Amino acid sequence: MFWRFGFHPASNVDALLEKEGVTLEELFEEDELLQECKSHNSKLIEFLCRPEILLQLLNTIIIENPDEAKKFKYPYLASEIFGCEIYAISDAVITQPDLLETFWTLLDAPAPIHPLQASYFSKVNGILMQKKAGDMVEFVKSQSKSIQNILTHVGNSSIAELLLKIISLEEIPEGQGIVPWLSQQGLIPALVERLDPNLDIETHNTAAQTLLDIIAVSYQNVGPMEQEDGAPANVGGGNSLVDELKSEAMMRKIFGFMLDKTAPNATSSLSSGVIIMIELIRRYCSEIEQAEFQQHQFQTQMMQSARNEFGILPTSEKMKSLAVDLNDLLKVIGEKVGEFSQLLEQPRNMNLADTTLGRITPLGSERLRTCELFAEILHLQYLFFSSPLFERLVFGDPPEDEDSMMESKTSDGNAQGAVLENLSVGVEGMRLKKVRNVGDELSLISELLVQSKVLPMCLVLFFQFPWNNFLHSVVYDMIAKVFNTYSFTSQSSNFAPVGPDGNELIPPAGEDGILSPLETKMKDVSGVFKRLVLSILVEGKLTAKITDAQRRNDFEVEQPKGVRLGYMGHLTYISDEVSKLVEKCLDDFGPEVKELIESDDWQEYLGGVLRETKDRDRQALGGVRPTHTGQAATSFGKIDETDMPPLGAAPPPKKELGGGLHHSTPPVSNDSDEEDDELGKGVDAAIADGGDALGDQYARYFCQNMVSDLPDRGILGDDSDDEEEGLGEAIEEELLMDETGFDDESKGESMSINSSEIDSISSKLSDIGRTTADANSSPLQKQTALGDESVDSGVATPAEASSGTSSVQ
Repeated sequence: MFWRFGFHPASNVDALLEKEGVTLEELFEEDELLQECKSHNSKLIEFLCRPEILLQLLNTIIIENPDEAKKFKYPYLASEIFGCEIYAISDAVITQPDLLETFWTLLDAPAPIHPLQASYFSKVNGILMQKKAGDMVEFVKSQSKSIQNILTHVGNSSIAELLLKIISLEEIPEGQGIVPWLSQQGLIPALVERLDPNLDIETHNTAAQTLLDIIAVSYQNVGPMEQEDGAPANVGGGNSLVDELKSEAMMRKIFGFMLDKTAPNATSSLSSGVIIMIELIRRYCSEIEQAEFQQHQFQTQMMQSARNEFGILPTSEKMKSLAVDLNDLLKVIGEKVGEFSQLLEQPRNMNLADTTLGRITPLGSERLRTCELFAEILHLQYLFFSSPLFERLVFGDPPEDEDSMMESKTSDGNAQGAVLENLSVGVEGMRLKKVRNVGDELSLISELLVQSKVLPMCLVLFFQFPWNNFLHSVVYDMIAKVFNTYSFTSQSSNFAPVGPDGNELIPPAGEDGILSPLETKMKDVSGVFKRLVLSILVEGKLTAKITDAQRRNDFEVEQPKGVRLGYMGHLTYISDEVSKLVEKCLDDFGPEVKELIESDDWQEYLGGVLRETKDRDRQALGGVRPTHTGQAATSFGKIDETDMPPLGAAPPPKKELGGGLHHSTPPVSNDSDEEDDELGKGVDAAIADGGDALGDQYARYFCQNMVSDLPDRGILGDDSDDEEEGLGEAIEEELLMDETGFDDESKGESMSINSSEIDSISSKLSDIGRTTADANSSPLQKQTALGDESVDSGVATPAEASSGTSSVQ
């Protein structure tokens, strides 16, 4: 506290600054330099803000010192000085653009630059962006080659992090406009060009990771879909950089690199490209789920709230954006389905590889990534066609905006009826407007998957590589999504037309049995997925492959040192999906499917191996679960009813211990170890003899716990085990006294003893402990040894305790 009043001693840094001609290197040699910076030493800050000193600080970071002793220490100290986030230093750097221009010359050097230099460079620029965001944005824009230089060194993680920090400036008012400027500088095309299959694999990985980071940062900066003052905060997900990446031109270029048949590193380009496509699809799915949650909140609050306060309904602009957001990506994928199917059948890299199973042709990253891409598309199909927003995504909203709907609702007492009336007006006209959307592109891709027999090829790979669990998970996901999507779309109750508030707008069928546009659309979608199901069951012969695989697994297990095949777990999941589909939709299929399902092999598999496997999986691990009552449970968490007493039965009798104290007999478990068995036998014998031994054991156990927890056990000394035993016996006696039913006043009188009596009792307890060495003696016998002394100390004798009277009285 003394330094607040000027009593702190002068530091070595202050003494050094008072000298004339002090240099920055002299300060670097002081151990207290950083501490003085953090304490905002005014003299030191004034010295560091000098232009020549700031230039030396920045040059220390970007120019490598030949002296090994200073090579790492000085750049670290220079960056930590900026890391103290002193506003005066940051302001001094920003107000002198020449210093920043000199500092950014580090990026003019050819790649690669030293990792430590790049790290310190990124750290200092990040601090300057926090303190002076607007000025840093203007500086970056003023540098003609700043983005090109950053892309030259984007393989360095620190420089890539700096690029993401620049993109993140868009979310603050001072940094708005930086993302459009980056788009004008050709950031996305330059990164896409680095996926060229003629370049090396490291360049592909760096470009793909940078694009993934840009996607993550762009969607992270979007924020929640909310409205303020009637204006939507964000209409579409991402920003202009992501929109440019999803454009048709960029998609065609990326897929051209991925499917190049002659380039040496086309496989690496394909892997990097698939990762980017999957990330874009998942971000789109996240946008739909967020809009679904927003609409669900609106519907819930509208039905439950008595006031005119509701959540924010996803806007029509948001729905229109989501309806066409991935059109270009899905369109290009649809055009390339045939080429991808050829890769599944004949990959470009078919070289043999040495594995633990011998020299075999591996699955390869091309086929695995292709399966992952199609699995992600099928997942998107399930999410899109089963979404509560499907009607709004496909047909759009009525012409009325949300404000007019809310005004009509508030002016009418029947709120829901007013909303239904507004939504019903012109809804048919909106639905008849044909605008190609994501659903149309997904339906087209599904048709192409059927024509190219992609799913049967994936099934062949599933059984061809029994130890590739990555592939097994992907193929199982594909089958599950196809079956679940068809199961949903084939039931008319799942797509009754509803408005934004969740209420049904029009009857499921129009006049004279004419289907509504929504029903017509869902019927077409159901037909497409029915063909996908037939492609799996009929063309892929899924049920026959499952039974054959089970026989092969049984044969492998029977061999010496045989083990189960690697796909058996996923095979059980796939069989469950087939069973659920057949249970719901068997009547929708023709005789060819029924013949497969009713075959003897499949029925035998369902009733035999599959049933046994599912029953085994339902069993609790470790067998029977014990209960707190000591009774064994016949199933997980359940008690055997046969072991329970009948309803209304009398409680178990209480055993009366010698002095009139009543204790209920604790239950004894038969599933204990040998020690517990011996203890149980002793307890049973004790109960048969009258229960004294049981009470003795319980009292000893209770007293030992109390003695071990006493904070002042050392007051009476720890020199003798006998003294400790005597103290426990005294506590035992008092416990028995507490259970005789004395009132609080009499207890207080009996326990009020002075210090001299404590010393007397302590010495007597020691003598008693030596004379009662027999461990089998009961507490009541020990109380008898006290005799008249218990009267002198205010403690009742056992006889008095049993009669309910006290000697104090």
